[in-house]
Amino acid sequence: MGSIVRVDNDQAIPSDILILCTSDAKGQSYVETKNLDGETNLKLKQANKDIIEQIRDEKDFPKLAGMIICEKPNNLLYKFEGQMTLGSGKTISLNADNLMLRGCQLRNTDYIYGITVFQGPDTKIMRNSAKPKYKFS
Repeated sequence: MGSIVRVDNDQAIPSDILILCTSDAKGQSYVETKNLDGETNLKLKQANKDIIEQIRDEKDFPKLAGMIICEKPNNLLYKFEGQMTLGSGKTISLNADNLMLRGCQLRNTDYIYGITVFQGPDTKIMRNSAKPKYKFS
């Protein structure tokens, strides 16, 4: 958790990441989720407006300080709750619109920068596809 990543257009999202900024001045971006849910229509994802005010591009990352508190890893693809407290003390609410999931592909957006919140077996897609364990006696 906490690594800053850049994803370019048509690349796969490598982990569950919170969007910090995008190539769009309003922080909008689009993902294709067919690897998750079979849908081919694009879904809008949005960087939080308060975060956009702090971070316009990679030159602003050195001044980024704060803490993210969020739900524990789970398999709910369309639910995310958390908050980010910036170094200034300002607290920002986060939701599923601010999160890109591992396995999605960035579309119609030059790039996004994000911070990882779940990686590897803790990503929502991996938790969703985990086979149930049965105990036999």
